[in-house]
Amino acid sequence: MSEHRRVQAWHLCLAAGVLVMLAYFVLVGNDVLAGAQVALYCSANGTLAASGLVAARRHPELRTVMLVIAGSALCGVTGDVTYYFVALVNHEEVYPSVADVFYLAAYPMLALGMLLMVRRRTPGWDGASMIDAAIVAVGGGFLVYEFVIGPMMRSSTADLVGFVSVAYPIGDLMLIVVGARLMLGAGPRGTPLRMIGLYLALVLFADTFYSYQSINQTFQAGDYLDAFWMTSGFVFAAAVLHPAAPTLVSRSSTATPDATTARLGLLAVAAMTAPTSMLVQELRHDDPDTIAAAIVCNALFLLVLVRMTGLVRAQRNAAITDGLTGLRSRRFFEEALGTESARAARHSLPLSMLLLDIDHFKNVNDTHGHNGGDRVLVEVTHRLTEMVRAGDVVARYGGEEFAVLLPATGPEQAREIAEQVRRGIGTAPIAVADSRLIRVTVSVGVAGMPGVAGMPGAATTAELVLAADRALYAAKNAGRNRVTSAVESYPSQAA
Repeated sequence: MSEHRRVQAWHLCLAAGVLVMLAYFVLVGNDVLAGAQVALYCSANGTLAASGLVAARRHPELRTVMLVIAGSALCGVTGDVTYYFVALVNHEEVYPSVADVFYLAAYPMLALGMLLMVRRRTPGWDGASMIDAAIVAVGGGFLVYEFVIGPMMRSSTADLVGFVSVAYPIGDLMLIVVGARLMLGAGPRGTPLRMIGLYLALVLFADTFYSYQSINQTFQAGDYLDAFWMTSGFVFAAAVLHPAAPTLVSRSSTATPDATTARLGLLAVAAMTAPTSMLVQELRHDDPDTIAAAIVCNALFLLVLVRMTGLVRAQRNAAITDGLTGLRSRRFFEEALGTESARAARHSLPLSMLLLDIDHFKNVNDTHGHNGGDRVLVEVTHRLTEMVRAGDVVARYGGEEFAVLLPATGPEQAREIAEQVRRGIGTAPIAVADSRLIRVTVSVGVAGMPGVAGMPGAATTAELVLAADRALYAAKNAGRNRVTSAVESYPSQAA
């Protein structure tokens, strides 16, 4: 069985979480087995604490982060045990109690753990991500204040009960701020990070509704919110047990994440929370001026966002497109190469690339000027794009170099395409001036990555590019205007 299909610890953690929650809710209301119910509930944070310690031992680069997170989970376990012990001794729920000290201590420790992840992932000053996170945090924080903190402050007295009641949503605000920075910052976005995002969503949802029920005095232990809290613990535990957990602290390869449509949509929702909330509340009071102002605020913001989205797309398109030829840039080609190589590995498919160079292009520039050279580049581009397939990626790789990425293409078919390209470019002369034609040829290097067992070729994308470059160099040394494959350029490999 392949490695990625094998049942792993994080799979077992999620499966155990489902069974534990089913058993927990079966025992709700059973006074005889109340101790077992408490143990099942505490197992969620207990599993997270144990998983954090395991991850700290398994991955040295995660040790500090995981120890802090495990400490936060242990605070939760201690709070759970203390809460239920006090309730069983006094036969009633005491609020606030010693348990709240541990519950509240869990918030800053968890925030610290996530903040350490942020610093490891983006050690520099990522101003754009900080602004994005601030937008989400302010929007989410406004909702927490409007529907939780505000009502609590108005209904609670200035005593210990009021202080503790307000402290919980403030802890949630802390998680919103740090969590938004973690989720929106640059860095690898693998399964563990997505699971932490799910954990935050579950916790914030449960905490918010718990506070709402506390205000209305409708909360009861053992209701549906326990399912959210327990699920969040098992999800976070699975995240730290995942084989890709080290990516949580992997340094970002980019200074700033791309402004994707989903990201801009999230920012739009966050920015519209305040006027939308005002609109909903004023609809009850039938204040037409305030209603109109709220609608106009949202409409203007959406129009500005649409305009900014268009500008971002135009800038990104300019960054990945060569200005002269209209082909994709080298940066885009390298990104596509990484994506296609991963797809080829997943589906056991071959992957090939062509690297071609215009022969004696310096002589063209020296004889006919850069304007003539530009005409040659544009016409070669036109002929090249006509001779490749619809799904192939064509890019201007350098001054007179072009690269073609051939997904799901083996070495024989890649060589046939390369020969077709070479013949097609060299067949007809190219106009370098209104009344001046010259004949242009290209040399082509062909290389491939193994997609099936036994296929010769490069093992990584870096080796693939290097092999194609060496094959191109061999073709030019052999007299130009020819195709050479990577295997042919290394007789020992061919043998």
